[in-house]
Amino acid sequence: MKELAIYCLVYNMVRTVTTAAGLRQKVSPERISFIDALAMGFCGRSPGASLMDLVVNPLRPNRYEPRAIKDLQDTYRKLTRPRNEMRNHPELTER
Repeated sequence: MKELAIYCLVYNMVRTVTTAAGLRQKVSPERISFIDALAMGFCGRSPGASLMDLVVNPLRPNRYEPRAIKDLQDTYRKLTRPRNEMRNHPELTER
């Protein structure tokens, strides 16, 4: 239970750092790199020190990846055509 509590605490602290960086850098907090915020928030930084600019992930609108795999497992649809073709035409995927 202690480990889970610490995990939740650290996660919320990192999200606080991403929110502060997002407001300061004038971007959505979801675009701030979680790993970068984790490194900046807890490694070699004294409490109360100002944050440096964090990595802003690029916008990728309309990103869609079909959930299919190339191997022969029966749990997912089979990747029977090129990925770009299946991405543009989801009806081509078979069940």
